[in-house]
Amino acid sequence: MESIITIGRFAAEQGDNLLRGVTTQIVRAIKVQGADEMHDLRVAIRRFTRILIVLKPCFPRSESRRIRRGLKQIMTQAGDVRDYDIAMHLIEKTELPQAIALIGLFREKRKEAARLLAASLRRWVKRNLPARWRNARKAEGEPKGADGLFCATPIDVAAKRILPPMIAEHFRSGKIAADERASVHKIHRFRIEAKGLRYTLDFFAPLYGESLAGLANELKDLQSLSGDINDAASARRLLSHYTSQYPKEAKAAGGKEFSSFLKKRQHKKTEEFREQYGAAFSDASVLRLWKDTVGLTDRARAVPGKTPRHAPSIRKRKRATSHRR
Repeated sequence: MESIITIGRFAAEQGDNLLRGVTTQIVRAIKVQGADEMHDLRVAIRRFTRILIVLKPCFPRSESRRIRRGLKQIMTQAGDVRDYDIAMHLIEKTELPQAIALIGLFREKRKEAARLLAASLRRWVKRNLPARWRNARKAEGEPKGADGLFCATPIDVAAKRILPPMIAEHFRSGKIAADERASVHKIHRFRIEAKGLRYTLDFFAPLYGESLAGLANELKDLQSLSGDINDAASARRLLSHYTSQYPKEAKAAGGKEFSSFLKKRQHKKTEEFREQYGAAFSDASVLRLWKDTVGLTDRARAVPGKTPRHAPSIRKRKRATSHRR
């Protein structure tokens, strides 16, 4: 006999799967703080945090806030390490003869940031927040009131309610980011929002077969360009900080030339982003297509034990600048 898959049941399984992924990457990153480890750690955290946000009524609130605060600190520190990786990679692209001095400085700074991150990761393991979160979820049982009604909703019905408004917001923020007057900060905010939408599409992908694949690929393309913009901006901030502290050393190391290179690269990638967004998303019919696509699912029932499971694989990237899934 078939049973209805509720969003609450789906959330419980997905939350556990994704949290296990976070734990796996934390243990891995304690041992090695390489570029691939930083990338995979950040992706795992983003995916788990996203489901806590999107399906918030189905999770224990106090422990969810606690675990998100802990992961936010780890994300920030892992981001610091990653920023140095990006800066060193971009410095190498300039092929300036003085580049070796800047790379040496950033490499030392990266080691310091990696040590701080490793200490935070060990504290995380010691606190055992995942176990506390799972225990709280079991102790609280089924949510009550409006939260209970939401969590009892069939998964396909919930997807139809959740995704269309999210897609509308994506197009709204994209239009703002693609405006020629938009700041780097607004483009970065759009990039984060696009990632969140893509991860949410991943959660519900089993309901739609292959129909969401094209939408997700379009988001990847935009994320790549907006990521390039953010990389250049992050490297410029690191360089500016270094220059303000050590003006003579920065000048000798080619800081001015590197800054000029980053500024030009950021401008070029921003123009490419606006052009691509205009080509792919500016037409109103595209928004209708997206909304129509996410409204097509009609799979409220499934065989017991066959609940759609989707723990997206975390693909490694060899180059630092590609660490932005």
